[in-house]
Amino acid sequence: MQAQVDQLLRQGDVLQARLCVDQWLEAEPARLLALQYQGLVRLYCGDAASAETSFRQALALAPDLPRNQANLGIALMAQGRYTEGLPLYEARYAGSIAAHDRVSFPGLAAERQWHGEPLAGRRLLLVREQGYGDQIQFIRFAPQLHARGASRVLAWVAPGLAALLNSAPGLDAVTEGTPSTDDYDLWCPLLSLPLLLGIAAPQTPDALPYLQAPVRTAHWRQQLAGWAQGRPTVGVVWAGSPGNSVDARRSLPTALMLEMLAARNGRVALSLQLAPTGMDQLETQCRAGIIPLLDMLSDFSDTAAVIEQLDLVISVDTAVAHLAGALGKPVWLLLPAGPDWRWGQRGDSTPWYPSMRIFRQPVAGDWRSVVEAVGQALQP
Repeated sequence: MQAQVDQLLRQGDVLQARLCVDQWLEAEPARLLALQYQGLVRLYCGDAASAETSFRQALALAPDLPRNQANLGIALMAQGRYTEGLPLYEARYAGSIAAHDRVSFPGLAAERQWHGEPLAGRRLLLVREQGYGDQIQFIRFAPQLHARGASRVLAWVAPGLAALLNSAPGLDAVTEGTPSTDDYDLWCPLLSLPLLLGIAAPQTPDALPYLQAPVRTAHWRQQLAGWAQGRPTVGVVWAGSPGNSVDARRSLPTALMLEMLAARNGRVALSLQLAPTGMDQLETQCRAGIIPLLDMLSDFSDTAAVIEQLDLVISVDTAVAHLAGALGKPVWLLLPAGPDWRWGQRGDSTPWYPSMRIFRQPVAGDWRSVVEAVGQALQP
């Protein structure tokens, strides 16, 4: 049964996966693995409260299992209960979690990890974790670390982000290479900052934008002016990395993206899509009048320079949505019914990014309703 559920999840068919898990639990009511899967599929269907029930049942069977603790933390945060969820979410990097499912920080000494104690002039290393979007989102908390007494804040970020995040306030240095142990006294995972700083709810940045494009802004201003000829512009991202375990749920089919943009009302459309695209899809985009940027974008600072010139960004849940929000640009975020915990369960706005408007699937898998809503919003 597990293999069947895994296959359905890889295909993005969460409703069928939910039915399979329910059948699994009918046959084995106290099966720990089945309860864990039930929690996951309930989350993916947009039912975080029911997912919490499943994860609590799993936790009752295995109280010391870190995966259960982290999953319950996610379900609680999806409901906006950060004070309860964030401490449980710290279990995400426990050594007993399977390597493919664990957030890991190799080469960093456990005794030098910061756990919220007074910084008092010490040098703190912020350590990258998870995706590009996570790093763009949580780097906003760097200024608070100086306020807590840090003498120096260094960020270790993923390749392609350093040039962009050099513009983030509160950072004294940014590196993509492994930092020397002589450069810092303590280290901290980026996604642990909300817990350690006492963040109890989604938090609006102290200032917007909190990132700026450091290079090539003039180049892209001239390039887009030539393409647009005075018309409004929109950038679009409709799919994430195919290797991401949730990509089948979060990505919009290309055909629906083209249908959505057919209603763009004279706007010049640019593809900010960096995921692999076949030649047939590329030709389809070009025939639809969408300008693909592809290898014209060298890193995230280049993407930021383009976004700064756009009137609107429309994106599924990828790093580009976070980037547009961090730049303070209007961005429409297209979400599956059971989105990542940071977006909550309902509503068309988020304190994380005040310039963001959210379009949600009413039912898992229903991108048609999202496309129609965006199409209407694009009309004058």
